[in-house]
Amino acid sequence: MTTLRREGHLRDWGHRWPYLTDHISDSMCGLLAGVRDHPPARSLAAIRPREVTDLDIEPHPGWTSADQAKIDRYMSQLELPGLTRTPRAALQAPRFKGWYRYRCASAQCGGHRQGIYDWEWVALQRSLAGRDDARIRAGLRGKFLDEMCAPDRDVIFYVGNQQKHQQSFMVLGLFWPRRRPPLTN
Repeated sequence: MTTLRREGHLRDWGHRWPYLTDHISDSMCGLLAGVRDHPPARSLAAIRPREVTDLDIEPHPGWTSADQAKIDRYMSQLELPGLTRTPRAALQAPRFKGWYRYRCASAQCGGHRQGIYDWEWVALQRSLAGRDDARIRAGLRGKFLDEMCAPDRDVIFYVGNQQKHQQSFMVLGLFWPRRRPPLTN
């Protein structure tokens, strides 16, 4: 714990780079091979896609019965005496689910399709709640593909899996600063 250092809010991309640069990988294929061939393997990574090709958006079907049971258990938990908390609110299913389609730097990469589990995905849907489905889809595509994955952005996906589904990685968030200009001599 001697290397642990608490930070406040890191204002801009430049302040965040030093915490990330040593942990970036260009190969999702390599990460998947590691999980397949040497379990248990890494469950979190920062992946720089070679090319983000598309964003799939589909209606969210609502919670499964297993999901709803977890939410119900959370809602029915007893409070500890003497602790004041704000009232609990049940997690609402978003209107849409999304998946990034991309290729990593592996020469044999046939492409990846990974679900988006970024809190910003749901937060944006909530802010667009009064709009029709087509406008929400356009808003999601505009932010998550056209802006965050624009050609002038150095996109890095934070990916993770779960112990029960080690081969199924999901996008947990993005780091998307403007590309740095090439160094010249």
